[in-house]
Formats: sequence, C-alpha cells, structure tokens
Amino acid sequence: MRTFAVALCLFASSVLNAQTLKDYVGTWRVDPDKVQEKATLLKDPGSNAPEIPPPPPPEHKYTLEQIRQAGEILKISGGEAGTTAMYSIDPTGKEISDTIPDAPGIVRIATTHWDKGNLVTEWKMQRNGETFMHGTDVHRLTTNGELIVSRTIESSRHRAEVRLVLLKVP
Repeated sequence: MRTFAVALCLFASSVLNAQTLKDYVGTWRVDPDKVQEKATLLKDPGSNAPEIPPPPPPEHKYTLEQIRQAGEILKISGGEAGTTAMYSIDPTGKEISDTIPDAPGIVRIATTHWDKGNLVTEWKMQRNGETFMHGTDVHRLTTNGELIVSRTIESSRHRAEVRLVLLKVP
C-alpha cells in the first residue's frame, strides 16, 4: 500500500508539473518599464579572468521570447536584441547542453527543477571545456499572467542580477 501511495504522489506531481509547464508556452514580450539590471565588477578578478562583455546599449532592447514545448522540454528563443539565444530546459533535472549559434565553441550546460511552482535553472557557459560564466534563472508565473524571470550571472570579473517582467502576446 505504501508503494502505491508513493507512486500515486509521484504521478500526481508529474501531472501537475506538466500542466504548469504548458502555462509557460507562448510568445512573451519584455515590459521595458519593469526591467531591473544591476552589475557589479569584482575588485580582484585575477589575471586569467576573461574580459567582461561590454555594457548593454543605453536603450537595451529585447526581442519577443518564444517558448515552445517538446515533450517534457521547453525550448526558449529570443531575449536580448542582436543575439540568437536559443536554449532548452528540462524540469526533470536532466542535464541539457545547447550550443550558442552566434558564439562558436561556447556551450550552455543546464539543469532545471521545480521549486514551489517555479522553474529553477542552474547553468554554466563553457568554452573549450572550461566554465567562464555561471548563473541561475528562476521562471515564475504570477496570478495576473506575467512571467517573471530572475537571473543571477557570475563570472570571475563580475556579478549581475537581472529581473525581467514578460507579458504574454495574444
């Protein structure tokens, strides 16, 4: 009986997560008035630390973000204007690697899990097998239909925190 109860709980949990996963699917637009970005340079990054990327332009723009579902995986494309960001997240915790189309030799490696209804992704960027940047993304849906993405980015030279509010495009 105990085995049946555990199996039922696991099944119910996966069904609830699958239903919630569908709520993320669609086209989303970043609300530019609600973007929050903060970057801090580290005082002593070390001599072998990679250069930090240039700051965003004064009018930091975002393209529409497309979220598609392929089985248990979400495929996300869009984001910052001028990039071809495309990555996958698998909420079962399985590690996924995505190449970065406009950055040859760079791979994004990530694991994602559910935490209280939020999708939490821990990721790292690698070049030639060496990690040069890592972070955490939290995707959260609000009761009023917004998608909040809270992102922490760390490298040997800087730490950045970004909060995006996205609105679903009908």
